[in-house]
Parts: sequence; C-alpha cells; structure tokens
Amino acid sequence: AQGPGAQQRRSPGHASILAAMAFSQTGLAKSAGSASLSQTRGAHPTTRLDRFLQSTDAGYQHAEQQTHGDRFIRKMATYGQVRPSVSFTSEARVLRPMKEHCAVDMSNLPTTFMDPRGDPREGTLSYPQPPKEIDDSFIKLYQNHSLMLPSERYREHIHMKKAEAKWREDRENLFRYRKRMQVLERHYPDGVIGLDGPMHPGTQLYADRRSYVVQNEGRKAEHAAARHDHIHMQRMADDATAARHYGSDSNLRRSEDIGVQRKCIDPTMHPVRFLDTHDRLFPKYSPTWDPDRAAAIRSHDTRGREHNIISGTTNNLEYKVAKRWDEPPLQGMPNRQHYPGVAPEGA
Repeated sequence: AQGPGAQQRRSPGHASILAAMAFSQTGLAKSAGSASLSQTRGAHPTTRLDRFLQSTDAGYQHAEQQTHGDRFIRKMATYGQVRPSVSFTSEARVLRPMKEHCAVDMSNLPTTFMDPRGDPREGTLSYPQPPKEIDDSFIKLYQNHSLMLPSERYREHIHMKKAEAKWREDRENLFRYRKRMQVLERHYPDGVIGLDGPMHPGTQLYADRRSYVVQNEGRKAEHAAARHDHIHMQRMADDATAARHYGSDSNLRRSEDIGVQRKCIDPTMHPVRFLDTHDRLFPKYSPTWDPDRAAAIRSHDTRGREHNIISGTTNNLEYKVAKRWDEPPLQGMPNRQHYPGVAPEGA
C-alpha cells in the first residue's frame, strides 16, 4: 500500500536512479556503480546520477589515470574519448627538460648565424644609388624646327646623342637597383650570411629593417622594465605587514608603520593633524572668511556673468581681507597669502 508520502514530486533523474539501483543489485553488488550509489545514499538524485555515470560510463571518466607521489606532473585535462596527441597524455614535461638553446619567449629577429662575426667580407655588399631624377630634357630638342647653321645643328645632334645615352644608362641603373632590392627583400629578408643584414650596424641595404628592429627592441625593453616594476610593486609587502624587524625601533614617521594607504602627514602642508587637545579647543586662529571661496560661490550664483541682467551695469566685486594685527595664520591655511605683512612660504 502506498501512503500519502509516496505522492512526492520526483526529479527527472529519479527514474534513472531507480533503474541504476535495480541494475546494480542484480549480481553486481560489489561493482563500481553499486559502490557509488551506496556512498551517495541520501544525497540528491542528480548528485547520485552524476557519481554513478562517472563510475560506469567511459564518456564521463577522465582519460588519464591518477598520478601518485610527491611530484606534480602537469598534463592536459581530457575527458572521454577526446584524446589529444600522446605527448599530452602519456609524456610529462619532466621528460623534455629545457635546453640551453631554447627560449620561453618568441622573437622576430633574424637567426643567430646572421649576426656580425668580424668577417672581413662584412659590409662589402653594396649597390650604388641611382640618381634621384633622370634628365630627359633632350626630348624637347626633337621639336626644334628653327633655322640653324649646319655646325649648330651638328652640335645639337651630338648633345642629343650623349643626353639620350645618359638617360638610357640612368634608367637602366634605376631599374636594376629596384630589381636588386626586390631580390634582397624577397629572397634574403634576414640578410646575406657573412656580408650584410639587419643586425649589422651601419648597414645601408637593410637600413629600414634595422630601424624597425631597433625600435621594436626598445619598446620591448621599456615594457619589460615597466612590467618588472609593476610586479615588484604588486609583490612588495610593507615591513610592518611582513613583520620584519619585529620588536625593534623602525625609525618611521607618524603612521608610516601602518601598511595601508596614508594621508598627508607633513606638518607644513597639513598642520591640523598635529594639533593637541588644547590647541583644538582653544585655537589661536580661526579663519572666518576665505576670499577665494567667496569668489567661487559668487561666480556660481551669477553663472559667470559680469553684468547685471536687469540694469546692464557691471557687478564686479573686490574680495579683500581686512588687515589683522594679531598672530598670523598657520602655514598651509587657504587664506594665508591674503594677509599683508606675512611672508609667503619659501621666500
């Protein structure tokens, strides 16, 4: 007979749990599934189903066996049949130690055998610069149809012939120079071994590439220095927080022995923090009016207008402080500079 307690709400995985319990009780009392169900008796059905699947289904089991010992071996976390290469699952990092020629970071510099090594042939590879402008003014002489003497026409012909030969030579040199530079950029981007390259100081053929490499290394150096300072700041602990020199005189100023953010503790800049009880109750000087503050409040009230919106007259006011003959204000007070006869700080 079923009582009123049997009409409880059942979770979606409750039927799976009952089926799993029935399957585990048919001659497999000591199997992994029955052991997981017995260990999670009284827990939520979802938790029991998850534990049962992890114990029986290969798709929910870890692909690697548990490692024992006092050594931690880093491996890739893989589950089920999704197995990467053998180097991740069956080979540990300790089997491949870091070699001397290996590096953790990456670099876009040329290979090491492109560096200058004192070879006498270094710097001998050079291509002469072509002229920046090629003179083709002789073409206009072809359009000269004016009357000339035979001797003048002959001299013009000789000049045109030499100018055309020079033009063809400069044009060929320019084309050859561009072709050579394209070959260097496409086939020898990192330099020519033993002759020239971006790592050679004073290079002409790889001047642009060397300038880029130098600027990139400078940015990396600045980033590394800033990273070092930032990490040092993050990992640095105050002496009081780290309990260094505990019990001895720290020779620190006021509130510097507390490892928290401090306010201004300079007696000159903030003298109010260094007043005792008597000075607080009976102050020698109590400022009553600050002209700068009054000018700021009035500018807010008038919204920056320097004239009366009704009459149109000017509404400028002079903010002066009456002369006082008692003790001048303390250093650091906001209206100290408005008192006559008081020497400014640092004078």
